[in-house]
Formats: sequence, C-alpha cells, structure tokens
Amino acid sequence: MRQFPVAVSAGAMAGAWARQENAPAGATVVVDREISALGLHGRPWDPPPASTLTLAMVLRPAVPPEQGDVVWLVAGLGLLRGIQAVVADRELATRWPDLVVDATSRQVVANTKVDVQLGPGEVRAAVATMRVDLGELGLEEPAQRDALIEAIVGATDEVAATLAEGPESAVAAYEGSSLLVDRRVKLRLMPKGETRGTVRSFDRSGRLELASATGMIERISVDMLRELQVV
Repeated sequence: MRQFPVAVSAGAMAGAWARQENAPAGATVVVDREISALGLHGRPWDPPPASTLTLAMVLRPAVPPEQGDVVWLVAGLGLLRGIQAVVADRELATRWPDLVVDATSRQVVANTKVDVQLGPGEVRAAVATMRVDLGELGLEEPAQRDALIEAIVGATDEVAATLAEGPESAVAAYEGSSLLVDRRVKLRLMPKGETRGTVRSFDRSGRLELASATGMIERISVDMLRELQVV
C-alpha cells in the first residue's frame, strides 16, 4: 500500500504503478486529499476531502477484453461489502454502474470509477478508484478509517478472485445487491438519445439488461450511459 497526503488523482497514481512497475493485484493507493476527485464521465465528488476516504486498487482480472467492464461490478460489490463489514447496522445497496447508496434513503455513500488497461487480447490491469463519504457513515475517526480501508481492500480482492472461474458468481452477487433490479428506469445515452424499460439483470460483461414492454432485451454498457433515472 502507498499513501500520499495529496495527489491530483488516486486512480492516476495507481494506474502508473500498474503500468510502469507491474504492481500486483491488490496494490492500493490511498490519498488523503485528492485534487481532481472525478467519477464516472468526469462527475465531481462533492463531499469535502476531510470527510472522504479515497483509495485506488490495482486489479488483474482474469477476463477477456470484451468482459473488462465486469470490473465495475466487482468494484461496486467489493466496496459495498467492505463498508457493510464496518457499518453492519445500515442497509446498503449498489446502484449500477458506480454508486453505493443507503437502501432506504437512496443517499449516496460511496462511488467507484474503473479504468481498464488493455493489452493484445487481454486485460492487463484494471484500476478501481473508490471514494467513501465518511461523514455520512459516521466513520471519521482514524481507527475507523483504517478498518474501512482494510475491509474494502479485502472484500474487493475476494470478489475479484472469483473471476478466475468466470464472471457469473460476481454478476449474480451484484444483482442480489442491486437497487435497480425489477425497477423501471429511463436512461439518457451517449452521445444522444434515451431508452426506457425495466432492469432485468446484468450480463457477463457488466452491462445492464433492460427489458422493454414487448420483452425485448437491450444491453447497456457503462460507456453508453449518460444518466440513469428511476421512474
């Protein structure tokens, strides 16, 4: 683990570690103050640095390039399980593709952003940047923060290890944690357009499966999504 008092981006630090020094799976960068705290599609993380835990993990997922985005599910599930291990009295859920929320209030408590590094016919590495709102969770004491880091890293490593047998286990577990399954949603898409339907599940590539009123299944990848609304 490497810790820095300040950095432009935790994900950039971990990505450089992976590319330039062949950082192993589970290598983690922790940043006390992240200058450019940007999530999915450059969306800013609003909670102040003083009450934010920011870490970025290097993963070496055993998946082909076309399934690289399943790491979004791995990161989200590991983040959820890590937080839940420390805050056992609060029910949390995932909200595809990047959020962990309070299952009752829908308040965002954490987010993740995944960057996949591809090589010829393989995923060389993936970097999962995770941010947790410590103030929202009541975990601002240093000892609580340290316990949370250990729990998140351990949980994410465990989920990532299941990919060696295929993505089905991680996908099924993520589906079980999801706030969106069986909900009607409206998606604004990139670069333009929108679609509506009921969330059925997620596929082996981490794509959201959206069922229309006629039963047709549309698969939405992370890079297609501009905005998701529950309707």
